[in-house]
Amino acid sequence: MWINKRYLPGEESDRRMSEAGGILGPGGPDLLVRRRGRAVGAIVCAGFGAYALYWWTQAAIQGERRPWFGAIAATTAILVIWAIANLVSLRHAPRVALDKRLVRFYRIGYGLIVAIEGAAISVGGPILGHFHRPDLYGQWVGAIVGLHFFPLGKLFKLPLYYGTGAAISLAAFGSLLIAASPLRSAITAGGTGMALWITAVVTLSKNLDQMPREGVP
Repeated sequence: MWINKRYLPGEESDRRMSEAGGILGPGGPDLLVRRRGRAVGAIVCAGFGAYALYWWTQAAIQGERRPWFGAIAATTAILVIWAIANLVSLRHAPRVALDKRLVRFYRIGYGLIVAIEGAAISVGGPILGHFHRPDLYGQWVGAIVGLHFFPLGKLFKLPLYYGTGAAISLAAFGSLLIAASPLRSAITAGGTGMALWITAVVTLSKNLDQMPREGVP
């Protein structure tokens, strides 16, 4: 329906495309499009990971924080540059023509997931305030962010996101076993930030594996 065979010059190319599975998902005619999406997703993970780790420093570091801020900023810059390099490399890959209905499906699905995530985070403050537990807002946000990775993984055929969602959710819910303290906040924020950064590193390190070249069987 939406396969452009001009860019799959032989059975060997098809085989290589299908083998690019594992934690980054299956192959297929839309694989190159999803690879570009993964690189963009890595930028998002790098940015929000830095934001979470900033809050980790507020909860966990009692002394001078500027060296930690510098390390976070430097790591984030490295991840973003790496992701941009991925996108530049993918510009030379063969293009795949996708059916407009599939493109619309991805866009609507992504928009719905993000909209529901944002709405769920927004109502967390009033709900927790009603129950006199505003101290749990960090765990609320962590849980929502973690859970939203499961439908994202399903939508974009990216099993890695299941692990990301599980790790962030575990940090959020697991921190509830600790009495209200800076340590509880540090576990939630630190676990979220590290999970997002690890996701970015794994994605970028494998995103270009077995990338087919136009005209190369």
